[in-house]
Amino acid sequence: MVRRLTALDSVQIERIVAASQREGFRFVARLCEEWANGVNRFERPGEALFGVFVGSDLVGIGGLNGQTEVTGRLRHFYILPSHRRQGWGRRLLCHLLNHAAHHFRRVVLRTDTDSADQFYRACGFTRALAPGDVTHTIELAKAEPPLSPRGQ
Repeated sequence: MVRRLTALDSVQIERIVAASQREGFRFVARLCEEWANGVNRFERPGEALFGVFVGSDLVGIGGLNGQTEVTGRLRHFYILPSHRRQGWGRRLLCHLLNHAAHHFRRVVLRTDTDSADQFYRACGFTRALAPGDVTHTIELAKAEPPLSPRGQ
């Protein structure tokens, strides 16, 4: 089940932080730091943070920040390795993009791994052509058909 998070439970998220750090990723720990110090709590218009729960266990997380008036930015997207390739990432992404469609015309993100590149392209994102801090983009009008829950 995907639920909006309005607080970060340090006990629940610790498993995700530890797993992400074992893989060499620092962005989930940064999410916790930014939340704790108030830098980013996904509170501006259109922004949201969602968690994926299997039973009571938090197994994935992902957020959406506003980058411009028409562009949202996918942030801190992570699924526990033990729950990958089971549809949880696609469900979370679909939920985030459906939320974004009410506020933005496109969503962008940055990733530097081949597996994430393949995942996002399989979900309808295209590689960004211009160099910079955006590696993938999706126009939301085109996002709904390939990301519908029935397509999982």
